[in-house]
Amino acid sequence: MIHVKRSTSDIFSELKNSNIMASNPKTAKRLGSVIKLKPEMYQKYKDLHAAVWPEILKRIYDSNIRNYTIYYDKHHHLLFSHMEYIGDDLEKDMAAIGNDPLTKKWWKVCEPCQESLEWTGPPPSEGGEGGNWWAPIEEVFHDGHPATHYH
Repeated sequence: MIHVKRSTSDIFSELKNSNIMASNPKTAKRLGSVIKLKPEMYQKYKDLHAAVWPEILKRIYDSNIRNYTIYYDKHHHLLFSHMEYIGDDLEKDMAAIGNDPLTKKWWKVCEPCQESLEWTGPPPSEGGEGGNWWAPIEEVFHDGHPATHYH
């Protein structure tokens, strides 16, 4: 399989223009998580995410995730993720991601860069179910404005 390098904005622009986006606006649910990044893998991880496979971005989109963002804390070597979920069945949508064969291949590429804070056993790419690979984090403050509205 050949993966053509395209920008994330180009891919989402194509999705929007192909009428895949929902016709009714939905208010998003904000979710966050954390995982450790092995310091020696920083550049590899950054390079991987500069060219995420288009099929992975589409799977995320089709699972009702918007505004998915990952931040890096270089002092503690932690990755923090934030996403906005607009679907009605988070468990079902996350299962669709987890059961996707190409997503498992993407995870297999990314997993060596990461060190889970909660996981035990084989990694997710190998079908392991050892907890949360990315540990969920609690939202302790929000400015009170609604999450972004999506159409």
